[in-house]
Amino acid sequence: MKISLDAGALCAKANLHFGNYTFTQSLIDSIQKYDQNNEYYTYSFCQKPNWLDVRDKFHYKVLRPSVLWLSTRVSIEEIQFKKDIFLALNQAIPISTKSKVISFSHGLSFYFYPQFYPDSHYVLNDQLDPMIKKSNYIVVPSRRVKKEMEKLFPGYSRIKILNYGVPVDMINYLPAKKRKYFLFVSMNHGIKNIEFLIKTFKLFRQNKKFSDYKFFLVGNLEKFEDEKNGIYAFPKVTRNEVRKLYSEATAYLTASFYESFNFPVLEALSQNCPVIGLDGSIIPEFKDLVNMAYDPTNFLNLMFTVSQNKGTKFERSEILKKFSWKKYVAKLVELY
Repeated sequence: MKISLDAGALCAKANLHFGNYTFTQSLIDSIQKYDQNNEYYTYSFCQKPNWLDVRDKFHYKVLRPSVLWLSTRVSIEEIQFKKDIFLALNQAIPISTKSKVISFSHGLSFYFYPQFYPDSHYVLNDQLDPMIKKSNYIVVPSRRVKKEMEKLFPGYSRIKILNYGVPVDMINYLPAKKRKYFLFVSMNHGIKNIEFLIKTFKLFRQNKKFSDYKFFLVGNLEKFEDEKNGIYAFPKVTRNEVRKLYSEATAYLTASFYESFNFPVLEALSQNCPVIGLDGSIIPEFKDLVNMAYDPTNFLNLMFTVSQNKGTKFERSEILKKFSWKKYVAKLVELY
């Protein structure tokens, strides 16, 4: 079969290689490894990333212009060169395609928290109805998103849960000695509730026993840097450096108002890094693997607990087994 897919997320700026970029990269890499039977046409509007090794039955097509790219340029490509399947990796669907459509919804934060998406929530909301009407299947990353979609669209039964796998660059692990710092990896976005993390860390550090701890922020988070209070930002680090930061951290902290999956949680677990998270930031699939808090006081107490090497325990081997891109691709191909 001939499969086309929207890889526009690969054109994100280097300091925004989170969520959709990580998903697109991991899926493309895994498709090449685990699906040798189908032929893929990857649509993008930027040059091929250096990490992508184009092989037989896998094509990288740069379609331009980028203006009205998906609605118009990709539609023209789909009409001229018919494929069997179109993978709408980022929810949006071309206006015209003769292919069977499989859409991917990465969550509904824009729907439940529109105040954090002033420039895009109308567009994202408008994509929901076409996605329901035109998609043969909608793939979601967690039980949370499926439950939400079923409430929004009663009677729609073609929603499939496929949990993401551990990102390909986090499969390997080098045991490391834990250091006295907490970690947060993401972009500067209101939904991430970063102010809560900063405030709670400062309270944690007021305890003299833990006054030498630091808080490392990875991403475009320079505005939150406060060296006087032990808070440091790392806007430009390699993925290998991030992997090392996970492995040496006391714990990873997350307090998002909403997460449909939360890749950094999985990355942290893959590097034997404990996770402390507010309930809104933790999907059901992670609940037994992390230290979950239900209010600010509980969150702060868990920071003290985990810093003393207590808290929820987990096995890295089980993380790799449960969250596998090989499984993801196998289940995806079944939908073709």
